[in-house]
Amino acid sequence: MSDDSSEPKVFPPSAKKLLDLKKKGQIPKSELVEPTLDVVGFCLITTYFLYFIFDNWNYIFESVLSDNVANVTTMLMEGLYSVSFVLLFLKIVLSVINWTAIKKGIFSTSEIKFKIEKVNPVNGFKNNYGPDGIARSSKKLVEALMLLFILKYIFDVIGTEELDRLSNINNKTYYIYQLLSYIIGLCVIFFIYGTVVGIVDFTFEDFQFKKKNRMTFTELKNEMKDTEGNPEVKSERKRLMKDIMQEPMSKSRKPTFALANPTHILIPISYDWATGKTPYVLNISTDSLAQHEKQKLIDRDIPVIEHVPLTRAIYKSMKTGNAEIPQEFYKQIAFILDALERYQNENK
Repeated sequence: MSDDSSEPKVFPPSAKKLLDLKKKGQIPKSELVEPTLDVVGFCLITTYFLYFIFDNWNYIFESVLSDNVANVTTMLMEGLYSVSFVLLFLKIVLSVINWTAIKKGIFSTSEIKFKIEKVNPVNGFKNNYGPDGIARSSKKLVEALMLLFILKYIFDVIGTEELDRLSNINNKTYYIYQLLSYIIGLCVIFFIYGTVVGIVDFTFEDFQFKKKNRMTFTELKNEMKDTEGNPEVKSERKRLMKDIMQEPMSKSRKPTFALANPTHILIPISYDWATGKTPYVLNISTDSLAQHEKQKLIDRDIPVIEHVPLTRAIYKSMKTGNAEIPQEFYKQIAFILDALERYQNENK
């Protein structure tokens, strides 16, 4: 088998690796979440503030005319403090929502530690001008152009007429309510834009994140070795080793091994140890044909492993085979291949 430096990373990150990355604060996330939440907060604050001024306008106007400068100043300062408190409270609430719902309550000190890689100019150049950096910059440019196009379209369609109509309104009450409706409408449009584009952006980031953290077959094996202390894993490994030791194995024949159900389904699987590419499921046989093919594999000294749950699950997912093994079975197949490799090395 090739070494880790040249071994291809074709397997998606395991649940354990994703959990370890999450503990370090490394998760896929969209940069549109925070500005979208801020727009929601701005909409709520602006609506409340304008409604408050409109509802208390007569009292405010009378106070300004009748009270002295000190009282008016005190009233304005109290209003400013109230608005500041509401803004601060809303920002805290939105930050908590972002931290719990988006970042999954993650707090990691590893992200704030000084790392020489962060100030390395070579890494900085790769991050900004490498393929990933160019892809991120292009994505942000497309998002900005889309937003500008939407705003221009709205302004071209209804903007000029509505602004002219708003400037000709003489009724103060109607004017305030119309102004509020415009502000809320713009906020709703941006919220919808942020939600839709944010979902697309998160899907892209999730794909890039999992692609960046792909694993080699050796990494999968090493991860499984770390879990050998688990009694269930240890018991399963012993059972597989027992099945394999009962079957002679050929070094050069394909398929590499087969899964059986044990009499109704046969799933031959091929794996290239040299390249480490994704295991490939050959033609799946059932019923009498499965028995016939099973005997042929035994005659060719190819291991046939009876694993009823896994065989049924793969058959339910693929039916006919002739395709790469689905991702949800990577870990179980890697587990079996690891046992096969151990047996092969022990009998060299």
